[in-house]
Amino acid sequence: MKVLIFSDIHGDLRALDRILALPADLYIAAGDLGTFGRGLNRCGEVLRPLGSRLWVLPGNHETHDDTRALCARFGFVDFHRQLQTIEGTLGRTTWAGLGYSNITPFNTPGEYSEQEIAEALAGFDRIENLYVVAHCPPRDTTLDEFAPGKHAGSSALRAWMEQARPSYLFCGHVHEAAGLGERVGSTHCFNVGKQGYTIEV
Repeated sequence: MKVLIFSDIHGDLRALDRILALPADLYIAAGDLGTFGRGLNRCGEVLRPLGSRLWVLPGNHETHDDTRALCARFGFVDFHRQLQTIEGTLGRTTWAGLGYSNITPFNTPGEYSEQEIAEALAGFDRIENLYVVAHCPPRDTTLDEFAPGKHAGSSALRAWMEQARPSYLFCGHVHEAAGLGERVGSTHCFNVGKQGYTIEV
């Protein structure tokens, strides 16, 4: 089974067309389909053919209410703070979704404090063969570096990863790091960006 994860579309319908042209069995939108909550329905119309084959997270540019309504309107799956299981050709994997970002300077509508991120992640403890899709990246990695030596990721996510050791983590949020990957401890991590990243499970 092929899973395609993408993030940070920000209303770019051409980017969505490119995503839809890539064959996959399941698609995961890791946040920021719109910008400050605008443009979600236009994105929904483009993505409508996917129906329940699309799982959706809110980024920092939309609230959970925004993405919950989008899912209800177009038949997508609300993945925020949820666990889902995939029976793939390589066995069973469990997927955890966490939208929103840590606090930004931009006062965007979907932001969590580090404590709120830690509390949300606690619900994903002690799960074997776990694949995590989060909007924000872990702190102090190549995935959250927006300028040389400057990092914008979540310290709570980084700390949780180091003790929970999920198999994979997919994120977005920091556009400058889109397409980059890094291993953090035993976890394979990728900033998927709007080009997307496909994995076989």
